[in-house]
Amino acid sequence: MKWKTNFTAITLDLPAYKAELDRHMKDWVTQAAQGWLHATVISIIPTWSKASRATFQALAREVGMSIPYGPLRSHTDREGLGLAAGDGGLDTKPQSFRWHFWYESSLRYLTYNEYNKAVFGDGPHAPFSRSGLIHPTPYHFQEAGAKEFGEFARHTRLPNPFNFLKLTKVK
Repeated sequence: MKWKTNFTAITLDLPAYKAELDRHMKDWVTQAAQGWLHATVISIIPTWSKASRATFQALAREVGMSIPYGPLRSHTDREGLGLAAGDGGLDTKPQSFRWHFWYESSLRYLTYNEYNKAVFGDGPHAPFSRSGLIHPTPYHFQEAGAKEFGEFARHTRLPNPFNFLKLTKVK
């Protein structure tokens, strides 16, 4: 008596899965950064001299956005100062399975207003009037950004590895 069998081996197409994961994560981190920018700068940071909002422009450009400015409330347009003081972008390293966005600023009064209450008044030495603030200081935009990012990440689904399984007949 002779028995004939066919065996099938299951293998994962790892290079194809890694390529799909990289595409997926680059898109994901771009969307996460866009949500973070909306929750932080667009919803919270006011336009006084354009400097604070301008610090976010490098990250915004990297993810296909631009940060809008409201009406200028200062006598001086300091957009250039903000552009020089801020940096940001995407950092994707699929070889080490790392995808993230980053932002940094050396603009001292944005940092001050993040953690401290601004001095209000209408005199020549008072930097803020109550009518111009979108969100009162301290801004806590980093907390708002972390909350938005956490909510976005909570609904993340990675590519299904089962879609990259191959069946191979073994003799």
